[in-house]
Amino acid sequence: MEYFDTRDYDLAGRIGKLRTKHGIIETPYLFPVIDPIRQQPSLETIRSLGFNGIITNAYLFYRRNKGLPKKIHNSLKWNNTIMTDSGGYQVLIYGDVEVDNKTIVEYEKEIGTDIAVILDIPTGTKMSWEEARQALFETNKRAVEALPYIMDSDQLWVFPVQGSPYKDLLLISTSTAWRLPYHINAFGSPTVLLEKYEYDKILDLVGFARLHLPPHKPLHVFGVGHPMIIPFLVALGGDLFDSASYILYARDNRYMTETGTKKLEELHYLPCNCPVCSKYTVKELLEMPRKKRVEYLALHNLYMLRREINNVKQAIKEGRLWEYLEYKSKSHPTLRKAFEIVKKYARYLEKYNPETKGTTHALLLIDKDSHHNPRLIRIKRKVYDMLSNKKPENILLIPAYKKPYNQQIEYVEAKRKYPEYTILFYHPYLGVFPPQLANTYPYFQHEVGIIDEEVITKASKEILQAINKLRPKKIIIVQPVEEKYYLLTHKIIKWLRTKTTYTLDVLSFRT
Repeated sequence: MEYFDTRDYDLAGRIGKLRTKHGIIETPYLFPVIDPIRQQPSLETIRSLGFNGIITNAYLFYRRNKGLPKKIHNSLKWNNTIMTDSGGYQVLIYGDVEVDNKTIVEYEKEIGTDIAVILDIPTGTKMSWEEARQALFETNKRAVEALPYIMDSDQLWVFPVQGSPYKDLLLISTSTAWRLPYHINAFGSPTVLLEKYEYDKILDLVGFARLHLPPHKPLHVFGVGHPMIIPFLVALGGDLFDSASYILYARDNRYMTETGTKKLEELHYLPCNCPVCSKYTVKELLEMPRKKRVEYLALHNLYMLRREINNVKQAIKEGRLWEYLEYKSKSHPTLRKAFEIVKKYARYLEKYNPETKGTTHALLLIDKDSHHNPRLIRIKRKVYDMLSNKKPENILLIPAYKKPYNQQIEYVEAKRKYPEYTILFYHPYLGVFPPQLANTYPYFQHEVGIIDEEVITKASKEILQAINKLRPKKIIIVQPVEEKYYLLTHKIIKWLRTKTTYTLDVLSFRT
């Protein structure tokens, strides 16, 4: 049976169905970490918020039950998907646990968890290269050791990719992931970096790992629990996440927002319309008994996480994930740095990013960052390749400033007066394209934002490179009617006049 079915892609993000024994998880998905002893809010409440999968710790479950293999769904009174971590986090924090890998793996089988993790040795962020290497090889050894115990299992098993923050070690771990028959790969222990808001470092490591992991298997990123970073990780191929942040923050009076976490005491208003924030004021929350306040803050934090996951899914459906990242990147300096890392993986993202979606939405060309949109890059590359194959001798360049561009007066006049010329439009975001594409996506379906010095500089270099590849003998360039296009045209003309391989004329059509 196919256990992971992906249907919708945007960038390397995807909406998929992960089939488990107790139900289907729609990815991207975040598993709330739950504590069976002192869980807040209740599992019934968590289910009512739309979470149909939870994660708990098999090692702690083992200790609390003195090794007795109680069925975990019955113990937790939860009939949906349960994922169990193995105790790797305790290894990271305390250095070791008193059970071995074989014991935990067999225990996870016996308690009937849906998604299980072997007992890995997380490398974290503080290990030396040699320590991380030893931890990596021990984890790989345990992954092989566990195979005889899990091959007859109807559970989904997770292989933790270790070696971080050393990319050469990550490469060894990802190559192992290709050879072992685990269902899910997981990126281990970025928690310390998350707490320091070092999102760019996390993204670079996760992006590197995803680039070298089997693309058909889901990727779980351990310990991710803030809405700020989730869309960026999804864009690079993250499918599953987990975190206890919702309750840990609440116990510290911390309130999640889209752009960070604030202490409740620092707030004058609650910038959210969830049931908690719609009903109570800051003052009322602060005056509540601690236990009640913690529960309400945890509820709000869960709402924020759930909303962010849904926002990301909607962006994938509409083909707007890149535009969503652009928007998010302007809300916090750390997200700006994170977005620069996403740009670094543009060619990888372009590989998975569809040119169009079922329902075509206008491409939003907002500012200089829009030049890096993988969808736009791929479309322009195809157009430039097509033009290069034709190699027109005489070209006439017209600024594209009013849709539909093939109805501009300049085009109508040029077509009549210069029938021997190949007419091409030029645009500060869309580059160079023929009139035949003027009524197609995205040349007709787009909206333009800022056309500033940075946009024009980037556009002029790209347009000139495209023209240079065509190697025409004669060029006519039309002056724009729109003033905001003057600087772009001026830059192009200035560069073209430095060339002696063709003749250049400059025309101006006025209505």
